[in-house]
Amino acid sequence: MRRRVCALCVAVMVTAAAWTAVAGDKEEAKQLFDAGLKLMHLDDFAGASANFERSVALYPTQNSLFNLANCYKALQRYGDAIVVIERLRKDFAGKLKPEIKDAVERQQQEINSLVARLIIQTVPAEATVSIDGKDVGTGPTLGPLLLGPGEHEIEAARLGHRSQRRSVKLVSGAARTEKFVLEGASGNLVVRANVAGAAVFVDGQQVGTTPLDEPLALPPGEHTFDVRAAGYEDAERSIEVQSDSKQVLDIVLAPKSAAPSSVASGATSASEISLSTNEPAKPKSRALRVVTWTALAGAVAAGAVAGTFLIIRSGQKNDFDKYNSLIGNPSTPAADIPAYESKRETAMNDVNRSKWIAVGCGIGAGVLAVTALVTYLLDSNGEESKSKTAVSVSPFGLGVKF
Repeated sequence: MRRRVCALCVAVMVTAAAWTAVAGDKEEAKQLFDAGLKLMHLDDFAGASANFERSVALYPTQNSLFNLANCYKALQRYGDAIVVIERLRKDFAGKLKPEIKDAVERQQQEINSLVARLIIQTVPAEATVSIDGKDVGTGPTLGPLLLGPGEHEIEAARLGHRSQRRSVKLVSGAARTEKFVLEGASGNLVVRANVAGAAVFVDGQQVGTTPLDEPLALPPGEHTFDVRAAGYEDAERSIEVQSDSKQVLDIVLAPKSAAPSSVASGATSASEISLSTNEPAKPKSRALRVVTWTALAGAVAAGAVAGTFLIIRSGQKNDFDKYNSLIGNPSTPAADIPAYESKRETAMNDVNRSKWIAVGCGIGAGVLAVTALVTYLLDSNGEESKSKTAVSVSPFGLGVKF
């Protein structure tokens, strides 16, 4: 019996709390509704719609939905107005006040007579469409979209493709279809080599010989370049081609090493002169090898951290751009702008912090890499009793190999 009484008391307390919460929402919704009416009388339909939206979210009523539809209509957001009207009819089916029912029917007829219906098709299907600077969705087919008569700027965009923008003039009561076919964006790459007549391969396919008369038009992304010439070592490079950009790739081909017999007979090459000196072998240094591998490992780790924070910074920059665009968008509710400004400031701080961490790690990686190279050269001097110095002459300058 005592347990039943306790359970009943808990149920009563929960019910009372729920009713209190509902009453609080209803009171706040009424205050927002009254503020929205005042703004409507001042012809501030953007501010009024923000108040009515919040009022409807807290406690929807026939009057709040009806006035929200009126604000959307005044702002020429005809599609949003139709959605609110349909919700009003659905949520209050059979309960609509006669005066609101008649007004809603007139309002919908007026909107239908005013708007134009626009269907947008995109190729490729994943293209994002914006109208008058506001995103409306992703292809392949959008609509019919209800828009007011007059000029509208439509843009379709997709990563790796050239965006398209066009101005469309719509007429009340008319339907129209616009198709956007986006071309793949390409980057222009100039390939230069120190040897004429060298064969140039891109991703395994030969595209010509040096010097290339025209820049290579390539799709965005990573590509592998292989340049080959008789008497020279093959040179292979990988490069990230950027869309709608012009990049230059300089490749220096190194002459192949002379055969041992020609060195013994005293033969020399015009592009490479070898000088030999005999010195007693130096003992290898275990400490130098430890320093070399430790510095190399540290350089790789620091480089990886720098790359990771660059990737993180890219995502944080996207967050900053998103909040910045929301703040600058006229359709953003005024009540949400302070929150977006706070998030934008936080995102900016994160971007700066990631940038400086990446820069610091990049500098550290460079210092460690130089340390590893120096200790490696010091250690390798003791591995052979004979050291060989090669001087290479090319159109790009003078090179010395130890």
